Amino acid sequence: MSATPPDQFAARLIAQGSRFARIASRATGSSRPLVAMRVLATLQFDGPQRIGQLAAHERFTQPAMTATINRLEADGLVTRTTDPSDARAVVVTLTEAGLAEMTAFRAKAAAHVLPAMERLGADDLAVLARAADLLEKLADDCLPASPRRVGAAPTPSKESDDH
Repeated sequence: MSATPPDQFAARLIAQGSRFARIASRATGSSRPLVAMRVLATLQFDGPQRIGQLAAHERFTQPAMTATINRLEADGLVTRTTDPSDARAVVVTLTEAGLAEMTAFRAKAAAHVLPAMERLGADDLAVLARAADLLEKLADDCLPASPRRVGAAPTPSKESDDH
């Protein structure tokens, strides 16, 4: 690491990672709002969630998140079931169609960045591969210690969480 102070390095890493994800995401041509894609990604990585948990995660109001979930459910990308720990609550789960949409979204984003990656040398590609592993570890390490998910285990993925 350079002589950059750790807090500035962390801020730069976050800023450039976010910039990279935004550029790649915009290139997909998806008409679905990015918040909807972030919700699908959250469900993929963290497993089933209550609507209130999703709203807090995205810093949305619960009514706004409910509207987002309604659209995703109407499109068959998520389902709602009764929370096994509280019959009054509802849990949102990613469907196979939702996972397929996330996979296609990421494939289109990857296709956009692939030409730039092909211009890099083998050493730089190896650095990026290691950086992707480290970003995954950092993301996992930054999660709260207590489980955020409800019910079933998350659907693991080695693909980047772009949202």
